[in-house]
Order: sequence, then structure tokens, then C-alpha cells
Amino acid sequence: MLDYMTSDLDWREAELGSLKILLARQDLTDQQKAVLLRASWALLYAHYEGFTKTAFTVFYEKVTERTQNCRSLPRATKVFALDKMLREIKKLDLPDFLDKIENFFPSEKPAFPEVDTKSNLWPNILEQLLYEADVKLQTIDQHRVTIKSLVARRNNIAHGKQEIITELSLYRSHELAVYEVMYDLAFSLDERIKRPPYSIDPWDHCHDPIDMI
Repeated sequence: MLDYMTSDLDWREAELGSLKILLARQDLTDQQKAVLLRASWALLYAHYEGFTKTAFTVFYEKVTERTQNCRSLPRATKVFALDKMLREIKKLDLPDFLDKIENFFPSEKPAFPEVDTKSNLWPNILEQLLYEADVKLQTIDQHRVTIKSLVARRNNIAHGKQEIITELSLYRSHELAVYEVMYDLAFSLDERIKRPPYSIDPWDHCHDPIDMI
């Protein structure tokens, strides 16, 4: 899983790097530099949100592979997996409601809903996604103000506001913060999938005693 996520990060970094190469040119006019900077801010946010969604999606695919049913899931992850079912149960008439409650936990594998970043991945939205996955990131608190600034700038650009940004150093500080959060997310999700209830015991695959010799 980690290999897939780091590979996903590689192409995102390469794309952002291409814009930085253009920004480093000495023959740019002030207008050209301003346009490239606006594009860089928008692209940085797009990769921050895009990678986050990809990482959680891959994580839940692995959870589904390694989980027989919802019973063993951490509480918050269990609620996330059962969200659709719980909402449907609440709409039932009392007899059907009682029947569902008496046979509540399904025997099939969990069916996770699509990861929803709300198209505005503020720190509190990311924290909710992490809570549902039973994962914590220290880098969120470290870069909370920077991430808020990134989302706000992206929204201004997306809504056609005249966001004048001339300092390349300011953009680079945000880019470094985003990289730290994304790599921390990749490693934290990978570490979580290796722990119970998702960890795979190699002895489970030894059905023949001869294989263990």
C-alpha cells in the first residue's frame, strides 16, 4: 500500500515541480509570474485534496480485503462503514426496524462509502477523515494555519477573486507544509493497516504442518 501511495505522490510532485521550473525563469513579466503563481496555488491544493482522497480510498480497500465483517472494526471505522445502513434503518417502520436491530451486524465485508473531502479540505475535515480511519497526524497541528491559508487562497482563486500573490517564498512554505502532511498521511495509514484488526498473521496461511518446517 505504501508503494502505491508514494508512487502517487511522485507524479504529483513532478507536476508541481514543472510549474516551479517555469516560475524560476528570469524572462517572465510580472503578469506572467502572477498567473503562474495563481496556477501553482490552485494546483497545490488540488494535489493536497486529490492525494488525501486517494490515500483514504486505498486504505479502505485494504481494510475491506483484510476484514471479514464489521464486528472487528474500530468503533469510528465501524460507524463509517455502517453509515448508509444506519440511515436506511432509521427510515423503517417499527416491525422492520426491530427485525433489523435484532440481526444488525451483517456477515458480509464492510461496504465503505466514498471518501468525501467536501471539496474544501480544511484541517477539521481532514481530522474527521482521520478519526473515521482510527489514525492521528501530528503534522495537522503543526501546519493548521498554513493549510487553512492554502484552502482559503484556493477558494478565492476558484471563485474568480483577484488573489494577488507575488512572493514565491510564501508559496514554497505552503508547498513544504503540504508535502509534510501528505507524507505523514501515507506513512500513518500504512502503519495503521499493519496493526490489528487488519494485520495478517503469517501463521494463518500455514495450513499444512510441513510448510512450517
